[in-house]
Amino acid sequence: MRPVHAALFLLALLFALPASGADARFHYLDPHRVDLTVLLPPPPDLDSPEQRADQDQVAAAVAARSPRQFLYAQEEGKRTVFVYARSVGPGFTPERLPQTARFFDRIGSDVAQLVDLAKVYWARPRPNGASRKRGSYPSGHAAFAAASAIVLAQLLPDKRDAIFTQARLFAENRILLGLHYPTDIASGWTAGTLAAAYMMGDPLFRRDFAAARSELHRADLSTPPK
Repeated sequence: MRPVHAALFLLALLFALPASGADARFHYLDPHRVDLTVLLPPPPDLDSPEQRADQDQVAAAVAARSPRQFLYAQEEGKRTVFVYARSVGPGFTPERLPQTARFFDRIGSDVAQLVDLAKVYWARPRPNGASRKRGSYPSGHAAFAAASAIVLAQLLPDKRDAIFTQARLFAENRILLGLHYPTDIASGWTAGTLAAAYMMGDPLFRRDFAAARSELHRADLSTPPK
């Protein structure tokens, strides 16, 4: 698709698509400035060696997974920053951290809406057996993992290594579940990184980041709420 046509296509989507989250607008991102159909490579052609390699890797991951791995991947697959309580501490909860919760809800909404535009544009079919048939590229879970890990690691730099280790597993579990291809995950991680980089330049983002940092520094993250 030519660049001019792609821009017109995405502009139409911005007004035609419903928001993927509760909010019907972007908070920290201008989708006209972060065009994933330009910034990401296209997915592999359906009859290409790269597509066959993707299919083989998904099939191998699904065949090798244990029931315990499958259940863990399902249970830990919710797109919420509080999944990182495993890395941050049991006191990392929305009840204790309402400002942080609101901040990351906005980040998650922006990333999801941005990725949804790219999903519709490329309309890549999901792996065989996935409940959803389209919208495989890029992975929204991988994009969320990257963006949330980048921001949270800046808020809690002493937890950086654990946060990124968990984020990578969170993203890669989408392959184990048979819901995404490896190239979906790689492009999703790039999309989330780009989104985080652009959001950091937004004044409202910086204001909410400061509020979340202050809240986190005051909170006891080592013990769960009573």
